[in-house]
Amino acid sequence: MTVMLSVVAGHIRYLADKLLRQPQHAVEIVLLALFIYYAIMFVRGTRAVAVLRGALLLALIFGVANVFSLETINLLYRTLAQFVVFSMIVMFAPELRRALMQIGRQTFVGNVLGSKSMAEPVREAVRVLANKQIGALLAIERTVGLRGYANTGITLDSEISAAMLISIFFPKNPLHDGGVIVENGRILAASCIFPLSNNPLSQLMGTRHRAALGMSEETDALVICVSEETGKISIFENGVWDEGISVTAVTERLSRATL
Repeated sequence: MTVMLSVVAGHIRYLADKLLRQPQHAVEIVLLALFIYYAIMFVRGTRAVAVLRGALLLALIFGVANVFSLETINLLYRTLAQFVVFSMIVMFAPELRRALMQIGRQTFVGNVLGSKSMAEPVREAVRVLANKQIGALLAIERTVGLRGYANTGITLDSEISAAMLISIFFPKNPLHDGGVIVENGRILAASCIFPLSNNPLSQLMGTRHRAALGMSEETDALVICVSEETGKISIFENGVWDEGISVTAVTERLSRATL
């Protein structure tokens, strides 16, 4: 035990001495630690977590095979490695696209381009719609423009109010199908077509929730969805689904998004 501690202490002294002589390595370590931290925070709560666990397990198996010189497994690893890289890129295309969008923003904290006064009418509309079990789908634009999706619906460009939102989603209203897009604190368009998610989790959802998840994967919008079957409120953000949240939680999420 004493010998092992001496060896560890020797390695630590060696690394400390090297960092003092070459401080650029310390900068590299800090940057790498930040990268790993933000990568973990980014994939947390998404489908990437399960896939990464599987990838780590395979890496462990191949590491053991390399240590014990298991040639057949090593040959299989070298053969499949290049295909695995391309497969991961295709599999995580939505996540990579979302990551690049976040890098292009000034901060990792989203800002809704509009007045904080928008939160109150949205909260009230969501409360009424949930109580009456009227389905609703609402995307609040942040830094990624939603004009392309707005063009699939009917342009309104109207002031936002609870009464307006409730009337749009009323079942007999011609605009109730599809989603509403809010831009700069105004209702930009209604009856818009949102992209459907291909996430395996989406197979358990209805079309409205799949569209909400898809929009949150493709953009950084804050998407609110009300189920017409149960009246439950869900919020989708960055590909993460929060189901059955309260009206108070909706207010908090809206307020946090407008900071």
